Parts: sequence; structure tokens; C-alpha cells
Amino acid sequence: MTRPIISEPLTQRETDRTVWITMAVLFTLALSVRMACFTGLIASDDLGYAKYAQQIANGTYHLESHHYAIRYGVIVPLALVYRLFGMHEWTTVILPVISSSLAPALVAALAERLSGRGVAWIAGLFLATFPIEVRYASVLVPEPFLETLLVIGVLLFVLAERNTSIILGLTAGSVLGISYLTKEPGVFVAVALFMFALLKRNWRLALTVAFGIAFVVVAELIWYWSQSGDLLFRLHAMAVHNRSEMAIEANGNLSYRLLKAYPRMMLVPSTDFGIHSLLAVGLSGVAFFWQRSAKTLLLLSWAALPFLYLNFGTSSFRSYCALPTAPRYIGLVYAPLFVLAAIVLGRWAGTIKKRRVVAAVVAIVCILGVACAIRTRRIGYRTEHVKQLRRIAVVARQNRSQICQFVGPDGTAWQQVLAIIEPDRLGCTGQSVLQIVPDPHGLPMSAQR
Repeated sequence: MTRPIISEPLTQRETDRTVWITMAVLFTLALSVRMACFTGLIASDDLGYAKYAQQIANGTYHLESHHYAIRYGVIVPLALVYRLFGMHEWTTVILPVISSSLAPALVAALAERLSGRGVAWIAGLFLATFPIEVRYASVLVPEPFLETLLVIGVLLFVLAERNTSIILGLTAGSVLGISYLTKEPGVFVAVALFMFALLKRNWRLALTVAFGIAFVVVAELIWYWSQSGDLLFRLHAMAVHNRSEMAIEANGNLSYRLLKAYPRMMLVPSTDFGIHSLLAVGLSGVAFFWQRSAKTLLLLSWAALPFLYLNFGTSSFRSYCALPTAPRYIGLVYAPLFVLAAIVLGRWAGTIKKRRVVAAVVAIVCILGVACAIRTRRIGYRTEHVKQLRRIAVVARQNRSQICQFVGPDGTAWQQVLAIIEPDRLGCTGQSVLQIVPDPHGLPMSAQR
């Protein structure tokens, strides 16, 4: 029988209580940081996901050849929230906020199982204050959902191996399958875990995880077949994505895109990555040479396979089409890197003096991370448009005005934003009727109709 990743006995009741306290503190800290750095609507991808979630909530949804429409790990939970509480800004962003706040707590639980309490605190604090994670935590995009699902899947995988549990293995596979329905790179973490189980010759774990994933994938294929008669609807829907401006731009300079884009993001300190990334990548390299073990292999595989896909993969089987790059896309590889970095720091800190050095390093990294996140809140995309629309909505509410018409190239997006922020103000009845038009800078402004 192969040696499990967790070689020590499962924790006792007192230690279990400590783990729950650690998770609760990290969740509270992460939530506080995310609310302090709140962004909300950005009038970009979030409007697409909100549209399809509303269709599901209203019973008007049907398949469309667009990747937003088939990321069910995002739009189905959001549809349930809309169904229960209505469509508002807070209902649109509450799930990513909670999901992103849970991730550091879950990473701490995983790290504690692998290497102890000190490592759990370090890894959890790194993820709780990681700037790119904080920035998009309050935005409706797939990454906050995806990361939490991946951490849950890996945690269940580790527990399934330790307890030789078929149920936990199947559940881990199912969660990883749902992560794939949230965003496609999730499948590569599933592949990493499957290959890890095979390398350790744990055939039963590999099969149970594969069955869990297969159950979700088969259900998805049946759904596509029943609705469109096309088993490969997801692949065909990506053809629309491949014609987008982002995809075309990504393939314009392939040498830079494939060899420099992501390495530059990850190794050069910035407001998106702080110094978290440089520290995590550097210490993960140290872990590879200094602590070769099953848990190191697991964590490196978890990070490496999705990175290789995001950097070198293609979104088309007919011709090579490199994936667009963005800081938030690559963010999903950092949870395992933070655990590896925490393991190295925890192992090095063998004396009181060294522990103080580690505490100082962690504090500096986390404080800088929060400072970077504060600088990036409510910037980029159409956040300036959303700020203006919030002001217009307040004035319209105070004056009991209705907003009837939207003029300009961004008019549709403005209407969608106001449908979320202030749906009661949309209409063409009443004594005071407004239209939204672009100002000289292209931002929305109200005008009497």
C-alpha cells in the first residue's frame, strides 16, 4: 500500500477546534479586506454572466454559442440568488465575495493537513491579502468561484487518500468537474490529481476521482445533446471567443505572448501581484530542490498543469489559437504556490530568531498586498461609467425621474448596469423622463428628454 500524503494520524478534537478557529479568523480577515477594497460592477464580463443568470432565474434561458452562457458554475448559483432575493448589485457580487473569502480559510485547512498549524497561517494570510485575488473578489467573474472549488476538490482528494474513502474520492472528482463547468482550466487540476494518484499507484483513488469527474462531464454532454443535438457544443461555442478582440490580440505577437507575458507578470512586482508572486515562485523553486516529497509533487502538479495550459494551450482544435492573457486568469495557480512557500518558511524557521524573521516577512508581504489592492479597487474596465451611473441613479431616485433612453455605443451596457443598480428607475412613464447620453469624455450623463 502506498504511503499517504498525510502520514501522521488525523488531528485530535483540540487540534480540530484550533483549525476551525484559524479558518474562522482567516475568513473574517479576508472578508474585511475584500469589503475594504470593494469594486462591484465593472460593466464588462459581469453583465454577460448576470444576463444569463437572470434568464435562468426567469425560466427564459436557452443555449447560446457564447462561453458566458455555458459557465454553469457561475450562472446557476447566481440564478438561485436572483430567484430568492432579486437582481441587485449586492446579489450580483455576494457569491464571489463569499467564495473568495472562503478560499484562504480552506487553503489553511489544506496546509494544516499537509504541514501543520504554522504553515496553515502563512498560506492563508498570503491568499487573503493577494492583490489580484482581492481586486476581483467583489466582481462577478469566474475566478473567485473557480479557485474555491479547486481548493475544496484538492482538500477532499487529500482526505480521500488518507482515509481510503471512495465517497470522498467521488466527491472530490465531482467538485473538480463542477470547477470545469465554472471555467475550463479547472479540468487541468483534475488531470494533475488523477496523474498524481496514478504515479503513487493508488488505482482506487484515481478511478473514484475519474468517475466523479466523468459524472459531471457526461451530464453536461447529455444536456447539450438534449438542447441542441450537438455533443460538442462547448467546443463549438468557443469559436465565438476565438474571434473576439482579446483572442486576436493575443495571437498578434506569439513570441512575446508565449515566452514573456505571464513570466513577466509573475516575476516583476506590481499592483496586481504585489511581491506575493515573486516570493511564492521563488520559494516554490526552493521547495522543488529542498523538500522533494509527495506533498511537494502534489502542489507543484496542481500549479504547473493549469499554468502550462494557460500559457501554451489553445482554444481551438482546428488551428493554434493562444489564449488571451490577464492577471486574473493566472491567479488560479497561486494557492498551491502559497502553500509551498509557507512550507519552506515553516521548515526554515527552526529557531525563535528565524521565526521572528518569517513573521516580519509575512507581515511586509501582506501589508503591501493590501495596499496594492486598495490602489486597484474600482479602476479599469468601465468602472468610471458605473460611478457616473450610480450618481445618475441617486439623482433620478431623489427626483422620482424615469430613465427611458440610452444613446451611444455603450448605451446597452449602461442600461444593463442600471437594470441591476436601480431597476425601478427604468421606464418611459411619468412627468420627468431622462435619457442617458455620452459626455465629451464618453462617460454617461443624464439629459431631459
